[in-house]
Amino acid sequence: MRKTITALLSILAIIAIISTVVTLFPTLTTTTQKTTITVVDDRGKAVAITSYPPQRIVSIAPANTEILFALGLDNRIVGVTRFCDYPPKVKTMVKEGKITIIGGFSDPNIEKIVALKPDVVFAMHTLQLKAVESLENRGVSVIFLDPKSVQDILDDILLVGRATDKEAEAKKLVEEMKQRISYIVSKTQNVKYRPKVYYEVWHDPLMSIGPGTWINELIELAGGTNIFSDAKTKYPKVSSEAVIERNPEIIIIKVGYMGGVAKEEIAKRPGWNIIDAVKNGRIYEVDENILIRPGPRIVEGLETLAKIIHPELFT
Repeated sequence: MRKTITALLSILAIIAIISTVVTLFPTLTTTTQKTTITVVDDRGKAVAITSYPPQRIVSIAPANTEILFALGLDNRIVGVTRFCDYPPKVKTMVKEGKITIIGGFSDPNIEKIVALKPDVVFAMHTLQLKAVESLENRGVSVIFLDPKSVQDILDDILLVGRATDKEAEAKKLVEEMKQRISYIVSKTQNVKYRPKVYYEVWHDPLMSIGPGTWINELIELAGGTNIFSDAKTKYPKVSSEAVIERNPEIIIIKVGYMGGVAKEEIAKRPGWNIIDAVKNGRIYEVDENILIRPGPRIVEGLETLAKIIHPELFT
């Protein structure tokens, strides 16, 4: 009997010791296992991420980089394009050697990306489909984003959140963006007068914005009317005569790395002196990145447009 009690006490002592070790040093008894999840991207394709949550992320589009940083994924990003410049911390991390430049937007270096051994790559726009195919042929998981509307942009932020184990952060960000959008719309939705707006995408040849684009939608949400909302393409080539005939009251020109023309040059175009926007000095330069990049700053773009189109509502 005494031997039995002694043995039992010994077993209990061993169990106590093991419990203490597990408490103090959990990694000694826990095996790290990779989890696989599958998400559906904007191609409608199921993409498996076999190392979840991903620790090595590559972004081959500036908008994607902005989303990733907004979700607090700074330390997991290992590669970006040379055009990824926001937030400013991106450039700092590149200089410090924490992030590698993998090429441009339309010409990312496939070999560099593969060498980074990413758990997932975030791509965007049909211009990158060839690169996406090349990466997938190398066994790289690629999530392709291709938003067409403001709602699509919000949905893509949620998608990135799910794919990176940042779902709570993504939901919070989207909710904040929705609140800011709702505030603008509450001011503009019932306006009786919607000024005609010409948004210039490019100057040679002249290109503008048509239907099926989020910029067209932003102009409408801001209380304006896009003069080429009836175009047959998303980014129509337009003539100078067509702009003059449609007589916009507001002209928006972009400034940024893609370049453009100064607003003083707009006013000097032949025949444009009779356009209301020119006569009344309503030509505005806007940072293109807050409009053309489908990420968190798109709300800033909406707010900027709203203040331009209806300054009387946002004084």
